[in-house]
Amino acid sequence: MSQLEDLPNESVRQTLEQLLGHSDYKLELACARGDNYLGVLWRLQLPEQQPSLVLKLPPQNAIRRKQFFARACFEREILAYEQFLPLLQRYQEQQSVPASECFEHYACCLLTRQDEPNECLVLEDLCQAGYQLHSRFEPLTPAHVRLVMRAYAKLHASSLALKQQQPSVLQHYQQLVDIFEQRREDAALASYLEELKQSALATLCPRQHGTQLQRLQNYFQRGSYPELLRTLLSGSNCEPYAVVCHGDGWNNNFLYSYNKSKQRDQEEQQPCPLEVRLVDWQLMRYASPITDLVYFLFCCTTRDFRQQHYQQMLQLYYAELSQQLVRLGVQADQLLPRSAFEQQLLDKGAAGLLFAMMVLPIVTLSAAQAPDLQAISELIEGGATTNLQGAGFLASSNELCYKQRMRDVILDCVDLNYI
Repeated sequence: MSQLEDLPNESVRQTLEQLLGHSDYKLELACARGDNYLGVLWRLQLPEQQPSLVLKLPPQNAIRRKQFFARACFEREILAYEQFLPLLQRYQEQQSVPASECFEHYACCLLTRQDEPNECLVLEDLCQAGYQLHSRFEPLTPAHVRLVMRAYAKLHASSLALKQQQPSVLQHYQQLVDIFEQRREDAALASYLEELKQSALATLCPRQHGTQLQRLQNYFQRGSYPELLRTLLSGSNCEPYAVVCHGDGWNNNFLYSYNKSKQRDQEEQQPCPLEVRLVDWQLMRYASPITDLVYFLFCCTTRDFRQQHYQQMLQLYYAELSQQLVRLGVQADQLLPRSAFEQQLLDKGAAGLLFAMMVLPIVTLSAAQAPDLQAISELIEGGATTNLQGAGFLASSNELCYKQRMRDVILDCVDLNYI
């Protein structure tokens, strides 16, 4: 597919010129192939040493827009930037939360537009501000994970506190229909997701992992993949503990800043990250906070990391959540007691497995091997059914890595009694 197909159309260009006050900008792709799937990112290079900006667009091709559910995803992200994140900012100010302790772990948004087919967002360029992706082919350090745990804790605390103090304010978000639920009647997607079960089962050796294989088979027999996911992502069945979640915690949706002196992480002897920003709010949902945690921990860390640090990171999250709730004027013991948090882990922890089944093939695939999304869209539009191999997400280059990572997630979910 030509990159020219995903350039901003004339109407979007006019909007950019109105925002900037001129047309003196250059466009360059802001991410590598395979780094982003639900949108197209362009960097706006501006004259006279002005900081660059990021333009996010849906796919411009009508078939690809349809198959990747672009309209709904952009509506959800625009809702996040136009309404939800500003709501959190105002609320934290009202509660006099110190600036250093506020949830501000996101990019500044300068413009949104949601009329079809001209949806777009203009965001600050976090890379210009010193933030960068952590390579998904390099293990995250404890320092990286701690930053994400703290950010998620502050995000989730706001929902819990708002529900008690200003319940009407959160009602709109409590009624959000999950993106996957919106695609409930999409037979092609349901078929693809169901095929993920076979790919996961195939990573286990019956002689070596007989017990885990039986546990996984028993879990899969409870329903189709979409049915299992629907139960885990429902906010209504985990009240009063549901929160507004980030929703899409794979590696490339976190950008980290580092000390200019490249201070080393004492545990890993790697550059120590100072701060994190959460990007891509297209799957923002109202669900158990556990769904954010297990998505991130099972899709972005290794079994070795989890065996050493999993419980420690959950403890850190809960401690930060409790502290943030106090800053917001409420008590964790009332809104999410530790016993309820532990029960939510048992009830919703399997979401980590289901997300890993979707995401690990992408995480382990190199940019050079990234599939042609337009070709996939046209195949599905033509009625073809597909699986990981057919979609191009599983190839000889990443099959061994995927199988190892997927097997490790299954083993951990069994050990933790999530399945």
